[in-house]
Amino acid sequence: MKPKIKISENHRGFFSRLGFRMWLSFLLLTGAITILFWLFLSQSVRLNYVNENVEDMDRVIWNAVSEYGSDDFYNELQMIAKAQGYYVLMLSENQDELVATFQSDTEGMTEDTVIPNLIEEDLLSKLDEYKGNYQYELEPYGGGEMWAVHAVVTANIDGNRQILLMGKSLMRVDEMLLLMRKRAGYAFLGALGISILLSLVLTRIFAQPIERLTHRAQRLAEGDYSVEFPKEGYHEVQQLSETMDLAAKEFQATEQMRREFIANISHDMRTPLTVIKMYTEMIQTVSGDNPEKRAEHLERIQTETEQLTEMINSTMELSKLQSGTFPVQMKAFDLTHLIRSAAASCSSQMEESVEIVYELEEGLFVFADRKLIARVLQNFISNALKFSINEKKIIIRAYRKDTVVRTEIQDFGPGIRKEDIPLIWDRYYTVNPYGNNVKGTGLGLNIASAVLKIHDAHYGVESEIGNGSTFWFELSESGDRQ
Repeated sequence: MKPKIKISENHRGFFSRLGFRMWLSFLLLTGAITILFWLFLSQSVRLNYVNENVEDMDRVIWNAVSEYGSDDFYNELQMIAKAQGYYVLMLSENQDELVATFQSDTEGMTEDTVIPNLIEEDLLSKLDEYKGNYQYELEPYGGGEMWAVHAVVTANIDGNRQILLMGKSLMRVDEMLLLMRKRAGYAFLGALGISILLSLVLTRIFAQPIERLTHRAQRLAEGDYSVEFPKEGYHEVQQLSETMDLAAKEFQATEQMRREFIANISHDMRTPLTVIKMYTEMIQTVSGDNPEKRAEHLERIQTETEQLTEMINSTMELSKLQSGTFPVQMKAFDLTHLIRSAAASCSSQMEESVEIVYELEEGLFVFADRKLIARVLQNFISNALKFSINEKKIIIRAYRKDTVVRTEIQDFGPGIRKEDIPLIWDRYYTVNPYGNNVKGTGLGLNIASAVLKIHDAHYGVESEIGNGSTFWFELSESGDRQ
C-alpha cells in the first residue's frame, strides 16, 4: 500500500488561489457594472433633459407663433424670456435686422453677444431646407456649455421672412453631470468596499468547500482510499462530494479485491503448483519409461491442474462478491424448480449413487439472484452428497415459514463439532473427518456465506457428531408466480 500523504487542510482562506481568483473576478465585475451604470445614467439623464427642453421649447415657441400679430405678442415674448429662462430674438430677413430682443436673467449674456453666438451663419438656408422650422444645438462660448435653439418663420412681409428664435442654456444638466462625475468616485469607492466585504463572504461560502474537496481528491489520487468527503457548501458542491465519496468507496473496494485476489492466488496456487512440479520431475526421472507409473503421475497432474483452475475461479468469484463488484440481478423465480435442477447437477458428478429425498412445497417463488442462489444450493448439496458416506441419503426440504421461504439440506454424515461450526464459513477452513478421501478448496462455504449476505438472508447449520448436519437459509418470498 502506498503511504498516506499528509496534506494540510489549514487552507489559505481568502488568499488561496481559487479564493483570490473569485475575489478578483468579483471586484472586476463590480467595477465594470459600476462604470457601465454611471455611463448609462449620465447619458440617459442628459438625453432625457435635452429632450424635455426641446419638447418644452417646441410647445412654447408655437404658442408664441400663434399670438403673432396681436397687440400682446411682444409682451408674451418678454414674459417667456423672464419667466421661463429663454433668450428670445425677433429677426427680419432684410439685412438680418434685429427687430426685438428679450433676454432672460442668466448672467454673462448681453444683447451684443446674443446675436453673433445664437444665430448660425447659414440659418436662412437651413430654414429653407427645413421649411421654416429648424432646431439645433451649439456651443456659443466654448467651455462645454451647450445651447438648444429653435427658429421658426412666423410671417413673410413683402418677401422678408420674420423669424422667431428661442434659445436656452443646457448648463444646468452639464452642472449636474459634473456633480455626478465628482460623486461617482465616492460611489465607486463605496461600491468597491461593499464588493470587498461581499467577495470575502462569498469566497468563504463558495471557494473554501471546493478547496477542501480538492485537497481530499488529491489524497484520493495518492492512494488514500479511506478519505471521506463530507457534504458541505452549496448544493452542487454537496452533489460533487457525494460523487467523490462514492468513487472513494469504489476505489477502496477495488483495492481490497486486488489485495485479496493476490493473497488468495498466492495461497491457493502454492500447494498444487508444488505437486505439479514434483510429479513432472518424477515423470522425467522415474516413470518416463514405466507406462503405469507415468499414467498415474499424469492423472495426478491433471487432478491438481483441475483443482488449481477451480481455486482460481472460486477466488475471483469470492473477491468480486466481497468487494461488491459482482453484478447482482434480483428477480422472482421458482425456488422449487431450481432446487431440483441443482440437485440433479450435483448427483450426476458423484461417483457413488446417493439417494436424494425431496420434501418440497410447490410454487415457492423467491426474489433473489437466480445464479447466485444456484451456487449456494450446489455447494450445500455437493457437501451433503460427499459426506453422506455412512448412510447414502440426503434430504432436501423447502417450505414457507411466515414471510420467508426456508431451504434445508440434511445429510447423514459424521457431523461437525460445536467448536468448528463458527469457523466453517471462513476462507480455507475445512473439516474433513474422512482424511484425504474428501477434498475441497475451503472456499465453497465462504462463497455461499458471501452470496447470502448480499441477499440479507439468514443462514446457518445445525449439526451433532454422529447425527449428520443440516445446512439452511431463508429468502424473502415473492408474490410473482409467472
